[in-house]
Amino acid sequence: MYEKKPVKNKNTISRKIEDETLVLDLLTKQYHILNETAGKIWELSDGNHTIQEIAEEICKEYDKSVDIVKDDVLHTVEGLSKVGVITME
Repeated sequence: MYEKKPVKNKNTISRKIEDETLVLDLLTKQYHILNETAGKIWELSDGNHTIQEIAEEICKEYDKSVDIVKDDVLHTVEGLSKVGVITME
């Protein structure tokens, strides 16, 4: 599962506002406010980074174990997938 690559849904737009990222689903007209860490995950969900690689990038900013962070990244990506703004490749 950690080798899957999350990618943003093409029907979304986003904007970073201070420490948060606002994601708007253009089809459903729903928006989602992401905290700083989830915003970084969103930013790296470009289809080029695996869950593992995203976790490693997050670990560069925070003093946490990759094993712990990759579970958090996976949980965040799964949540964004459930609301339809990210798909997994």
